[in-house]
Amino acid sequence: MLFQESIQQTLGHTMRVFIGLGSNLGNSEQNLKEAVYRIHQVYPIIAQSSILITKAQYIEDQPDFCNQVIEIQGHGDPQTLLTFLRGLENLMGRQRTIKYGPRLIDLDIIFFGNLIVASDDLMIPHPLFAERGFVLQPLLEIAPDWICPKSGQSITELHKKLVS
Repeated sequence: MLFQESIQQTLGHTMRVFIGLGSNLGNSEQNLKEAVYRIHQVYPIIAQSSILITKAQYIEDQPDFCNQVIEIQGHGDPQTLLTFLRGLENLMGRQRTIKYGPRLIDLDIIFFGNLIVASDDLMIPHPLFAERGFVLQPLLEIAPDWICPKSGQSITELHKKLVS
């Protein structure tokens, strides 16, 4: 099915959407709470994982991260959500400097219903989620049976692969 056709089928319908949140600058835990509050003003929050403190990945010489995953009741299309999340990051003071570097807030769409999206500025499912314990562990907490539309595997299965 073409991306445009699948979007047309989802418009007007709500779906399960998972967003990964991360912060390692300032009061990281408070940054996550503020982002969740602001997201909730626009999208109902269905589930929220606990906050996980993790070592930085990729560039290790930086402060530890606070990470979390939330499930929202998504509507519309993923590009609209991406625009909203990027705007929220900017509003909260995020400065995009070094890839994988320190950040005040990072908001990533992990899943948008069962859509698979591949464009220049958006990939869904998030292309690195299955190699990131700081995403899989919170997902395991709130949606262990969720099936990745790309791999066909559950979060539980993906997590077991990562930790074994």
